[in-house]
Amino acid sequence: MNKTEVYNMLAARFGLFYDGANDVLHGQYEGYDLLIYAPNASYPYLLTVHTAARIVSGAVLTKDEINEFKKGVKPITNLQQNGTNISIMLKNEPKPEKLMENLMVSVNALIPFLKRMGFHPCCNLCNQQVETSAYKAAGNFYHLCEDCAGRMQSGISVETYERQQKNENVIGGVVGALIGSVVGVLVIVLLSQLGYVAAISGVVMAIGVLKGYELLGGKLTKKGIVISVVIMLLMTYIGDQIDWALRLYIQGGGKEEGFTLFECYRLLGLALEEEIIEKGSYYGNLVMLYLFLLLGAIPTIVSKVREKKEAARMVKIGSVGDYGVYNQ
Repeated sequence: MNKTEVYNMLAARFGLFYDGANDVLHGQYEGYDLLIYAPNASYPYLLTVHTAARIVSGAVLTKDEINEFKKGVKPITNLQQNGTNISIMLKNEPKPEKLMENLMVSVNALIPFLKRMGFHPCCNLCNQQVETSAYKAAGNFYHLCEDCAGRMQSGISVETYERQQKNENVIGGVVGALIGSVVGVLVIVLLSQLGYVAAISGVVMAIGVLKGYELLGGKLTKKGIVISVVIMLLMTYIGDQIDWALRLYIQGGGKEEGFTLFECYRLLGLALEEEIIEKGSYYGNLVMLYLFLLLGAIPTIVSKVREKKEAARMVKIGSVGDYGVYNQ
């Protein structure tokens, strides 16, 4: 049974609807508007159940109340309240029948709990107890009344237009990317000195460079991504060189011979020629670093592009309506 079949089965059991385009179950259950979805698409059976509700007084759940609720419902790993957003997270369960059972137990515990605590369904923005519909806006889910949905749609359109009109500062972006890459270089050197070549170094390098470019460049375009990738490649190489210079300085006798770290860096080529540094280890280490950079950069770039698209998008769950404009 594939994911779509499982989601349709869950929707049918709860009298909800399945929106395949957004991978979310939606509808009303015992008076509360529910959204059921997997926050991480890589784990489609790690579900979150989301609703909008509030107490008239504006009171919030205490830590003791939350812990007491979680203690009595085994499938639930967490209960969160953020303003009028209330959600429960279920443990990952890939077996359809067990997933169904866990979801039934959890939802049938959540709704009575909310009623008992005095929470009433409401709109996420105006907090009024009115009819709402489910929306996904800028990557987040909401339960909104018609007026609030219109205001949010207008706000996203304005923000998207302003971002599109913002000029890209390539020089600032390059400076930001170089600054961000320093963190990646430090991670490469630190881990290597501890005896590791770890995938985390590629992730840190990618995030640091892309974030740095975006912060000082004003926006991250296709041109910015290409420039950022070039900087990642260059700074990964420099990080590897610094690492070998440190090894030559500390372990290779450079310090005892009176050489500085900078001089050891300049002597790396000669050290390779004289086989003071084993070529197999040198090139093998560099290949591993670039492999990890690739593993870290690709999902990071894909995530950034997706995040940018989502920031300009608002859709009513269960419809084909798609609002906002996205341009690269």
